Amino acid sequence: MPKIVRLIVASGETSSNLRYAAGFSAPDEFIWFDDGAGRRGVVMSALEFGRASRSARPDTEVLPEQQFGASRLEILSKLAVELRADGYLVPEDFPLFLADQLRKNGIPVVAHSGPFFPEREFKTSDEVEKIIRSQRAGEAGCRRAFAVLRETDIDSAGRLIWNGEVLTSEILRGEIDLEMVKLGMLPTGTICAGGEQGSQPHNVGSGPLFANRPIVMDIFPRSAETGYWGDLTRTVVRGRAPEIVRKAYDAVLAARELGKSLIAVGADPAEIHRAAAASMEKAGFRTGQNEKSAFGFFHGLGHGVGLDIHESPRLSPRNANPLRGGEVVTVEPGLYYPEWGGIRLEDLVYLSPGNAPQCLTELEDFLEL
Repeated sequence: MPKIVRLIVASGETSSNLRYAAGFSAPDEFIWFDDGAGRRGVVMSALEFGRASRSARPDTEVLPEQQFGASRLEILSKLAVELRADGYLVPEDFPLFLADQLRKNGIPVVAHSGPFFPEREFKTSDEVEKIIRSQRAGEAGCRRAFAVLRETDIDSAGRLIWNGEVLTSEILRGEIDLEMVKLGMLPTGTICAGGEQGSQPHNVGSGPLFANRPIVMDIFPRSAETGYWGDLTRTVVRGRAPEIVRKAYDAVLAARELGKSLIAVGADPAEIHRAAAASMEKAGFRTGQNEKSAFGFFHGLGHGVGLDIHESPRLSPRNANPLRGGEVVTVEPGLYYPEWGGIRLEDLVYLSPGNAPQCLTELEDFLEL
């Protein structure tokens, strides 16, 4: 029977699979392998050999590149000989040029279809704690935003004024991100979208922020130390929210709480999504598409969070695989209308194997400040 060795060649900073497999990260590319017979290891440059020796998982060998050669092709060719490998099984994002080189050198390379480590979907208690630490940092960033918004004045044009200047999405995002950096996070793409910009779920926001209009703040910090993410969203109004915004906020909050209550071992993610969507529809908020854009609730209810910000499982109509316990997922319904903006409220939930869902988010909920 052919001996196929699992192989990853990547940087731990960009490959969550490599970070998961090796137990540590390094900015430079390195090699991880598993021969399926109890031998796992990493092949490291002299620059990173010491780090790997200290940080790799206990069952992982740390081998020097010099033992095998200079180029990636030479190293992997000699590694295949040492492991008596008949080929390599690699993730879908394996470098194509390197795969072609190996095949030309007589070493078969096959891309694995689907998740390379399906077990990543189910978090250990240690992983949950790492996610919680990132989530707390995100909450601190959001509370900093609340404080800034409370300190604002309103000018004759309805713009928010802070420290003598117009408060923009960019300034508010900077305050959020700085707070998280102080706590060891790497903020990326923090959303502060005011008014109509909030009707586009991934619009990060730009320009002046205004009173009496919703501001969507979606915050997803990644720990520089562990690589694990947090994810949360709050929508607030500085001043008085219009009636339609208050009704939409109430509908989204109710949908989020309903979705959280339905998370359980054996639950169908598609059904959870549909229940949350139906509750907002029943509250009078229709979903559809016109010549300009989609409106209403037009994205999935949630997604897994771990070493990737978006990973399995999805809470969406496309996923009918029952929850099994051990997942960490967001629950983030939203309503979006170009006429006035958007509302999104997001919490993070851990479904323990014992079927006791736990909300990992401690940030308060309110609309007006």
